[in-house]
Amino acid sequence: MYFAVVGAHVRGKSASPAMHTASFKALGINAVYIAVDVPKEELGCFAQIARLNFRGFNVTIPHKEEVVKFLDALSAEARAIGAVNTVLVERNLMVGYNTDAHAVYKLAGGHMEGAEVLILGAGGAARAALFAAIKAGAKKIYVKNRTAERAEALAREFREKFERPIEAIPWSGAVKADVVINATPIHDAVIADLTGASLYVEFVYTPTPRTKMVEEAERLGVKVVDGVDLLVEQGAQAEKIWLGVEPDRAVMKKAVLEFLGL
Repeated sequence: MYFAVVGAHVRGKSASPAMHTASFKALGINAVYIAVDVPKEELGCFAQIARLNFRGFNVTIPHKEEVVKFLDALSAEARAIGAVNTVLVERNLMVGYNTDAHAVYKLAGGHMEGAEVLILGAGGAARAALFAAIKAGAKKIYVKNRTAERAEALAREFREKFERPIEAIPWSGAVKADVVINATPIHDAVIADLTGASLYVEFVYTPTPRTKMVEEAERLGVKVVDGVDLLVEQGAQAEKIWLGVEPDRAVMKKAVLEFLGL
């Protein structure tokens, strides 16, 4: 069986091949997992190759929204989110799922219930985080993105779809929240005020899970769910979808940390 992660500049940088390879070995499953760099204009071509040759694949920046148009079906959650990060190929049909949302909800849902949540970003990861916050019962959700129009469009879409209080705020604007989620690739700057927050959630794990925002959270005594935690949890859920197994998350996390040299 063949699996892959597809995105921009993932070869040699994504920890997913190391993580899943270690997990497959521990499970006694004969499978190969590779990283494939796929430009946006070649995503459709890759999808056709995957349809005939792969059992499943993961999708990362910048294809989580774009890949939807090449799939045969979506899970109910992926359809509501409007983004896919995990694809199951079965009988040459491709079904999209969103295990990012599962991971955020599982690791941060308890903190988001009745809370104010700030989501940084407006792409596929932000969509997953927004859905998880809604599912958890957040009291109010703020969306903040460098391109204001994207933040406003995303907030409006989910506000109308789910009838929940969701507000876009300017990138330069300041808002304090109980839970802050960084769904951007920014790793080298403090991009939100964490004062008073109870939890910080970070999607970024490379070049290091100790991003500037993670360091800021630790300085302030804010609990952290880092990019490695999220990667492992969404990856474990992907393996359950692909293979119907319950993988060992400790094995997966050890492989990620070794890949990162930690």
